[in-house]
Amino acid sequence: MSETSELATEAAEAQTVRFHFHGQGSEFFRIWIVNLVLTILTLGIYSAWAKVRTKRYFYGNTELAGDRFDYLASPIAILKGRIIAVAFLVIYTLVSYFAATWSFILFIVLMLVMPFVVMRAIRFNAVMSSWRGVRFGFNGELVDAYKTVLLWPLFGIVTLGLGMPYAWYRQNQYLYNHYAYGQTTATTSASAKDFYRVLFAVIGVSFVGGLLLSGIALMLSESVVALIIAGAGYLALYVLIYAAFQSTYFGAVFNNVHIKGNRLQTDVTITGLFAIVLPNTILTIMTLGLYYPWAAVRVARYMQEHLWVEAVGLDGFVAAQRDQENALGDEIGEAFDLGIGI
Repeated sequence: MSETSELATEAAEAQTVRFHFHGQGSEFFRIWIVNLVLTILTLGIYSAWAKVRTKRYFYGNTELAGDRFDYLASPIAILKGRIIAVAFLVIYTLVSYFAATWSFILFIVLMLVMPFVVMRAIRFNAVMSSWRGVRFGFNGELVDAYKTVLLWPLFGIVTLGLGMPYAWYRQNQYLYNHYAYGQTTATTSASAKDFYRVLFAVIGVSFVGGLLLSGIALMLSESVVALIIAGAGYLALYVLIYAAFQSTYFGAVFNNVHIKGNRLQTDVTITGLFAIVLPNTILTIMTLGLYYPWAAVRVARYMQEHLWVEAVGLDGFVAAQRDQENALGDEIGEAFDLGIGI
């Protein structure tokens, strides 16, 4: 059977399995406020436990095909990573103050170490995530991490931003062509063109929004009311640019991920995300940040409930992954001890 015929057969057999998010703002508020208070009282030490509690809440409230996700990381592992990061920051600050010439050398060292840190962080967070008892994984190589973290972003900078979508494309390739569920690696069919659409969407929204704001400013006389309207307009434009970037980037990534015939799909839109983020931003500002838990839950619900899997034999696929993983035993559980998240 040809590849085209196989794809047609898979498409005919595929069924839509949607994600569902069950979290509530009032529930997350209780977790968030305790996390905030204890992090302040412990001078940041509790932040590792706060991160784990937050991730477990959002993972545990995300459902796919009747089962929810799990986050399995230990706060101690994350705390170790943060202690290393803070120690390096303190050393860098002291060196910069007392021996400025050496700070440049330390900065170069940081840049050279960063790809390793990012690679291990991705691997750690993948392995500490699971669904139906099967862990995710990441098998990216260090050489590719140097290209992804340093080379391609540098290319984006020296091309004055025009090469940044290509850098995003190469980063996406590195991440999703090495991400795995159990023992099966995912693939992405995204192209550089998909990420240039992200840039064009942001430029288009910025240009049109800027023209509209300029026109409104010309029509209004200088007054307190005019300043308020202008301020509200700039806030709305900023949120619209954010929504344009996030929604188009989300689509470029998740409309192209495949794993063993199962395909992720999304229909997140700029207007849909804007309608969620704008009131979130206004209410968070008006409540001095206290609305944040409700805002986070609303965004999570919108993004996840507009995401689904075109599934082909999902139950059998998961069962096969579980059998393979059982043969490995539990030794992979604590194999990745660097808890620096990204």
